[in-house]
Amino acid sequence: MKAILTGGAGFIGSHIADDLIDKGAKVLVIDDLSSGDINNLSDSVEFINLNIADYKLSDQLKKFNGDVLIHCAAQASVSHSIDEPSFDAEVNILNGIKLMDYAIESNVNSYVYLNTGGALYGEPEYLPCDEQHPIKPISPYGLSKYTLENYFDILLPASANFISLRLANVYGPRQDPGGEAGVVAIFAQKMLNNENVIIFGDGDQSRDFVYVKDVAAAVILALQSETNGHINIGSGEQTTVTQIFENLSAEIGYQKKPIYKPERKGDVKHIYLNVEKARANLGWTAHMNLQNGLRETVNLLRSNKEVN
Repeated sequence: MKAILTGGAGFIGSHIADDLIDKGAKVLVIDDLSSGDINNLSDSVEFINLNIADYKLSDQLKKFNGDVLIHCAAQASVSHSIDEPSFDAEVNILNGIKLMDYAIESNVNSYVYLNTGGALYGEPEYLPCDEQHPIKPISPYGLSKYTLENYFDILLPASANFISLRLANVYGPRQDPGGEAGVVAIFAQKMLNNENVIIFGDGDQSRDFVYVKDVAAAVILALQSETNGHINIGSGEQTTVTQIFENLSAEIGYQKKPIYKPERKGDVKHIYLNVEKARANLGWTAHMNLQNGLRETVNLLRSNKEVN
């Protein structure tokens, strides 16, 4: 397999790159390092430091002659999409369309798109949300990710394989604790530094937290599958932000109380995903339980803190 991986130096993408290498694939990572870290990448990958919309990428993809495209690169912050919706649309829609054009021109025949499940369905009409749930995003981020999914559906050749993995809230090692998205990494780093932790809202809001290595495993299974369409990837369980705070506090030994601020625009109150389709079509289930996943995340952040 010759795999093209956008955003491969980032949090989720770098774990996918590791799994591809382990499977013996030849991997081309495209990342402009706007949020990714070159240190996340194995020396075994071929790396190009480019924006996915750069016209130079067309020739690079033809030269590589890849079989599959895994599209991870994105603007992934709900709050940033609220503040700068035009930038969010440029990155997640327009740049994605250009990438798709380049891939089609280079005869890529299999596509895996990492979409959002947590921000896609909007305020749920029922829980857990399955793939047939009405799609009514309440943030530009959710809308832009859904829009590109539709462009893939419409523009890809009929002969191409396409799977959109609709991801729950992904957490785990390599998640940026300094970013605006990723409550687990943000809380954990603040606690390790003995800084105040801010909870937006009352803490009762709930999410579906899925471990990053489980997500990477789902991508590999999607590449091996003849299934097409849209598939939720999550734990299938509901966890409140307060529970995340309490579990991390116990793991780290953090003694401070959280500081509460008004809930942020664009955030849904409750969401978790029905993952039966992933089990039936991909043979995938999430293996990492939340307690162990939080521990793995904390351990890496702690070791990075000690090194620095």
